[in-house]
Amino acid sequence: MIDDRNAMIEEIIEKFNFEKVLIAMTALDWQWRATDNNVHSVPTLARLKAMARHLLRESINEKVVGSGGFEAKYHPKVDSDTEYFELKFILCHEDSYDD
Repeated sequence: MIDDRNAMIEEIIEKFNFEKVLIAMTALDWQWRATDNNVHSVPTLARLKAMARHLLRESINEKVVGSGGFEAKYHPKVDSDTEYFELKFILCHEDSYDD
């Protein structure tokens, strides 16, 4: 089961258009804080992929997680439904939900 999940995560990492995300982040000067200091900069492709991979793994326990524009969701196998992951990069979002 764990190997299957890792394979699904790696498939998303391979197929997701991180280059397009980097173009958007660069155009918007969307910066993340570096983990080893307080310097802010637009992340590299490697850092984008590492964050996405981390969030996808975290979503197994949390179902939905997000950071830095990414949102990762895990959909567990229920009855005949297929187990799968989702990865999004969100620039803008609105909903009418009122709790």
